[in-house]
Amino acid sequence: MKTILVDPSLCIQCCDCQIACKDEHCDNDWSPLAAPQEEGQFWIQVREKQVASGSRMRQERVPVMCQQCKDAPCIAAAQAGAGHPEAAYRREDGIVIFDTDKARGCHEIMDACPYGVVYWNDVLDLPQKCTMCAHLLDVGWERPRCVAACPRDALRFVDTSELVPENMYAPLEHLHSEYETNPSVAYVNIPKPFIAGEVYSPTEERCLDDVSLTLVNESTLQKWNAKTDYFGEFKIEDISDGSYTLILDKEGYEGKRIERLEVHGALNAGSIALYRTPC
Repeated sequence: MKTILVDPSLCIQCCDCQIACKDEHCDNDWSPLAAPQEEGQFWIQVREKQVASGSRMRQERVPVMCQQCKDAPCIAAAQAGAGHPEAAYRREDGIVIFDTDKARGCHEIMDACPYGVVYWNDVLDLPQKCTMCAHLLDVGWERPRCVAACPRDALRFVDTSELVPENMYAPLEHLHSEYETNPSVAYVNIPKPFIAGEVYSPTEERCLDDVSLTLVNESTLQKWNAKTDYFGEFKIEDISDGSYTLILDKEGYEGKRIERLEVHGALNAGSIALYRTPC
């Protein structure tokens, strides 16, 4: 069984994957696996956003397509809805398919997807999404069009048996694991929230290196430790969204505690002043 392995850190948003998908599916009918893709749909899309601000701003790009879930909400919706129970099904190779005849009129299928990757074709009255180019794989193609088009290997078509920790150059992840859909599509290097800033001494007019920082999640009490570099800069990565307390300490300087730092994607904490301890 094969799936797509996505590494967002390699994505340069060239959009070759989207172009290849449209070249394959617009005005082409691959029924019963896929009807022609309607204008305005992106069966694979590079979701982009800016986090933090100023010189600490980061541009994040994450390719997203149907996650080919083992516990697919769209299949459950088809079986529970008023439509045909076989309107959505999972093939033996793990690909989730919407039957182009049986899925007509089944809005429940589109509404059930928590990833927002199922689209509605008004002309055909049909839910549509990425099929992982099943029609090509069935005739011997080695990989879907989007994977073949990616110049940076941000998308790879791999055997699921390869997706074990000892084969990975980064921890294996799944997109929105909180959805509990057991997706087949796998990720590495999904962008994580961070907090960054600089520490300086206003009276001495210089940056402060080797400042000890402790970041505490105010809900979970999980802690991260870091130090400022030669330029007084710090960056604490791989955290989660939430409210934080930042504690700063350096010998010879008054300590500082900053509470209720709200992180949503990332936070530029700006310039933080420390003062010499009075003699």
